[in-house]
Amino acid sequence: MKKLLSILIGGIGVLVLLGIASALWISSMAKDDGGASRPTYGLYTWKDGKTPRGGPTPRADGYVKRSLGHDLILPPMPPERPMDIHRKDSVDRNNAIRTCFWPGPKLRSGFYTTDPDDYGFENQLPDTMNTFSTAWFRIPAGAKIVVKGEFPHMRHYSFTTYSENGIPRDVIDDNQIEPDPGSFNPFRRDVPRDVKQRRYTFTIANGNPPAQRPKNMVYTLAEAGTPIGMHMRNYVPDRSVDWTGSVALPEVELHYDDGRVLKGEEACVATAAPLRGKQVPPAVNLKIWQAMTHLPWMDKEIAPAKPFEAEPMEMFFNREYLLLKHFFPILALDSMAVQKGGWWSNLSTRYGYKFVNYNHGKVYVVHGKMPSTPRTWAGDAKYPNLDVDMRYWSLCTYGAPPTGLTVDCVFDEGVLPTVDSKGYFNVVVSRAPDRPSNATEKCGVVWMEMGTGDGLPGGSSSLGSFMNRHTQVNPNFKTSWFAVTKPHTESKAMGNYLPYVVNFHDKARFEALGCPVDTSKIAAMIK
Repeated sequence: MKKLLSILIGGIGVLVLLGIASALWISSMAKDDGGASRPTYGLYTWKDGKTPRGGPTPRADGYVKRSLGHDLILPPMPPERPMDIHRKDSVDRNNAIRTCFWPGPKLRSGFYTTDPDDYGFENQLPDTMNTFSTAWFRIPAGAKIVVKGEFPHMRHYSFTTYSENGIPRDVIDDNQIEPDPGSFNPFRRDVPRDVKQRRYTFTIANGNPPAQRPKNMVYTLAEAGTPIGMHMRNYVPDRSVDWTGSVALPEVELHYDDGRVLKGEEACVATAAPLRGKQVPPAVNLKIWQAMTHLPWMDKEIAPAKPFEAEPMEMFFNREYLLLKHFFPILALDSMAVQKGGWWSNLSTRYGYKFVNYNHGKVYVVHGKMPSTPRTWAGDAKYPNLDVDMRYWSLCTYGAPPTGLTVDCVFDEGVLPTVDSKGYFNVVVSRAPDRPSNATEKCGVVWMEMGTGDGLPGGSSSLGSFMNRHTQVNPNFKTSWFAVTKPHTESKAMGNYLPYVVNFHDKARFEALGCPVDTSKIAAMIK
């Protein structure tokens, strides 16, 4: 008995020592290495080093120290595009649009702030044409929140509730909202997009929706008093006038069952939650991510990317499955691949992704068939076509998931002018110094900035990632990311609409395609 007890105590001691060693190893990760291996081209803000919300001045390689003591490496700013929501001439005006409930817009680094701990710095893989404000609240027992506003002038609009760790709970999309009496919903068929009477009212309630779901209701899927996040998403405002689509922010009231109604500041105080107006923590711990890239079976310089010549993008099911698939593949069971999202994803959107590495190739092309989408940026009075394949399509580049930093994005309306005669898009991705001379709209392609690595001090300066979004897909369109319900079935489910990533290795090889670019040779590389 004493011998057995001794063995058990010894075993526990070994586990404790291993735990301490692991903790020390993980804590040593994500430390600044001086940036010696980081590229130093490009700027990190469009405001001469200043932003509306302030923040530290980035080092030449993008390194900054957060206000709460952590550090991060910012990606260089991408080129300004005419359809961007936030431009040099509008960033201050957009930052000023906020209330106590809606604490202002969030977007990628360099627009509003260079401080990764500031609310305005987005760290959850955002789309730069999708600007949003995150409201944090707690609804008391016996109460509900009533939201009153005007339908904005934009492509797509939605409200999604979330848990504190970024898992989507419930959503109401623009075309699902019943307008107020005497008003009209401009996101519906046969309603002019510039209709004057455009007011709506919807309610946020605790708990789960009943079997017969009432109209204009969004639910927390949680008990009373639970902290809830809500994204108000704003996709492609008309003419990029401002991030809210030329309407005021929605007003918020707290209605109690006994008839009491609180408005304005009183409603804000009564629904206060700890994260209101604050930065949310990263969905994946930065140090744990780096520890996973240093596992014995991983190459820390390139993980989790792998070399390839031409491969399809992969379906994003959820963050747990993604991490297991790339770091512990033996544990990544197909049964875990459930479309539940993560990283503050949108229930009306599905995503494809691909990890790439600069050490494998300096120039990539994303190629695939372009689904049909409406054109709205110019502010046409009538919705061009509601019988499109999907409401919105985009392609973005990012650093590593734990930083959640967006590098660059293009969306359907900006890519359409370059779609070839067979209906295929070709988006070239590289670092600015490696951009091929024919990677231009004039030559028939769109270019995006790849970025300068994972964004982690002491991490990889070569990792990059791409993401493709399909938002509010037409039920009759059967070949979107929504159709991929099981791993390894992307090609069968999506056919020609599945984006492929082609590795051109260097700009000389792409420049050999001429101007206009011979896109048939890109397609041939996939076959």
